[in-house]
Amino acid sequence: MEEKKTTEPVSEQAVMTVKDLRTALKTRQGILYPVDGVSLEIPKGKIIGLVGESGCGKSMMANSIMNLLPKNGYVAEGSILFQGKELTTCSKEERRKLSGNRITLIFQDPMTSLNPVIRVGKQVEEVLKLHKNLSKEEAKKTVIQMFTDMGIPEPERRYYSFPHELSGGLRQRVMISAAMICRPDLLIADEPTTALDVTIEAQILKKMKTLQKEEGTSVLLITHDLGVVAEVCDLVYVMYAGKIVEAADVRELFHHPRHPYTEGLLNSLPSRNRGRRLRSIPGVVPILTEMPEGCRFAPRCPYATDACRQKQPEMRQVGDSHQVRCVLDRELISEGGEANG
Repeated sequence: MEEKKTTEPVSEQAVMTVKDLRTALKTRQGILYPVDGVSLEIPKGKIIGLVGESGCGKSMMANSIMNLLPKNGYVAEGSILFQGKELTTCSKEERRKLSGNRITLIFQDPMTSLNPVIRVGKQVEEVLKLHKNLSKEEAKKTVIQMFTDMGIPEPERRYYSFPHELSGGLRQRVMISAAMICRPDLLIADEPTTALDVTIEAQILKKMKTLQKEEGTSVLLITHDLGVVAEVCDLVYVMYAGKIVEAADVRELFHHPRHPYTEGLLNSLPSRNRGRRLRSIPGVVPILTEMPEGCRFAPRCPYATDACRQKQPEMRQVGDSHQVRCVLDRELISEGGEANG
């Protein structure tokens, strides 16, 4: 099949379309771009995985969408289109109406996201009061039911707890409750199950799937856990050093990875190394001030050539629902670490 260059992600009816997004940080070293020309689509009613190592730009991507960048950060170029509304140019009032209601974010660190002097039930209740026309009694009942659904023990008592009285896992479940309680059109979950044990993680992921199926909620799941991605995601975007390097249907990505970075991530899974030592990707993600000239993965890539080190590759279509940013014209074998010519 003839391949063509593209910067457009695989498309369905989208609740959000991000195109050529560049997020900039003003630093003493100059302007740096932790998100550098990212394009992706989040189809309605689908769970999209955004995966990559720490430092790849995943959380900065979420903060760009939610307008939660640090004081030295700003969107330099590109578009964030949510249900026809351009978020990069809309007013603060429009943003306020959307955030917490139609678009919600589960933060990575619940301890810094919850107000330490307000009871957790009241904090979740405030989300309902702000966006839904509920009485005080209805709001409280809804919050307690959400706490129950999230597996929070003794939900009526926990409603009156302060954040410091809860474990890290319980605080995370309170944050997830706040994000889900308005039944948003788009839920952005940034490492939502990091502080949770596997039993509670399964419960939270099940609730996320229920929200998707029953309410038609779209989810952008940001994670480094490929096991979670395999379990719940429909489509996957792989991010490396500020750029999307591969995008595909989840089954296609796991069975037929086309980028060496994706291959490396998959080869680090215990399920693919039974009876063998876990294989890791050599080296580390480059820091923003020392990005390579050509392909950003080239210094760590076992297949890199001089051409890879000289010119940054474009995203290209390699299948109906598969794109890759790599000059390799081959399919990688994720279990063997070898490539077919």
